[in-house]
Order: sequence, then structure tokens, then C-alpha cells
Amino acid sequence: MKKYFLLFGLVIFGLASANAQVELKALIGTNFSKLSGSHDGKTFSGRAGYQFGGGLLIGDKFYVEPGIQFGRSSRTITESSTSIDFDQNFVKIPVYAGYHLLGAESDVFALRVFAGPAVSIQGKVTKGSEQIGKDDIKKAIWAVDGGIGLDILFLFIEANYEHSFSNHFVNGESDSKHSAFIINAGVHFDF
Repeated sequence: MKKYFLLFGLVIFGLASANAQVELKALIGTNFSKLSGSHDGKTFSGRAGYQFGGGLLIGDKFYVEPGIQFGRSSRTITESSTSIDFDQNFVKIPVYAGYHLLGAESDVFALRVFAGPAVSIQGKVTKGSEQIGKDDIKKAIWAVDGGIGLDILFLFIEANYEHSFSNHFVNGESDSKHSAFIINAGVHFDF
């Protein structure tokens, strides 16, 4: 499955870069992530986290955008009256395909939609590591993202939703999956 995502991304990248405008994006944002479901009396909830990073937008009306983001997600697991809060670092690598509904990348104002696969490489647990360790969480979590973006001059704001296909934890104790509502803002520079 991973090979197909990589092959798809390379083909789109090659086709789009043959005759395309290229733009560098830098972003910062917040994420509201949670884990789905409950299991054995456990419930999962999320708190606000953050991310920063960038991407390379290739194309004009139709575009492809590979990127990289570094961030932290915050979650709570509650069992009976005991709660475990844990924060975890991650590196997210999305590859979006998008389309400008209004305007184009070269215009002063543009409204666009985008979607695509993403993989999050799980990092260090920075809070709650005494109860949940890095080894308890899958190393790579595959997801799909979809969202909408608004570009004005050299600024942009995006809102998107992410839902994972992979279970979040390594052991079979829980089949919970990660989901997040994400808001990013930043600047873009044309080449």
C-alpha cells in the first residue's frame, strides 16, 4: 500500500512540474486531535496541540503539494476515575492534490480545496511518559486529509480534517484511531 502512495505521488509530481508554477509555503497552526472509540471502560479525548512546517505547491489551477510538518498532539485516556494526559511529538508528511475553486495560485485571491494521504511518524512522548511510552504507539500512522484553503496576496489560511486508517496503539488492547481538526496559517512565496 505504501508503495502505491509513493508511486502516485511521484507520478503527480512529475506531471505537475512539467509545466507548472512553483510556490514555497511556510505554516504554523493548531490541531485538535482525539482518539476514537472506547475499550474496556477507557474513553479517549483530545486537547489542543500545534504544528509548524511547510510545503511545495506545484501547479496553478490544479496543484500538487508535498510537505512536512513537525508538531505535538495532546490526548487524555480516562479509565474509571483515573486520567492519563499525554503529549506526543510527530513528523507528518502529507501529499495533497488540490483544485482552485475560485481564482488560481497566481491570482491575488483564491479559494481552494485539497485532499490526500499523509503519514505521521511518531516521536517522543513528552508528558505522561510514565504511563504511555513511545513503544506503546505505532511508529507510522497512515491517514487521509481533506480541507479548504483561502489565499490573499502572500498569506493563506487552511482548515482540514484528518482521519487515520491505522490503529494508534501497538498492542491489541485498543482499536482506537486518530482524528484531528487542523487550522494552519502562513505565507507563500512564488518562484
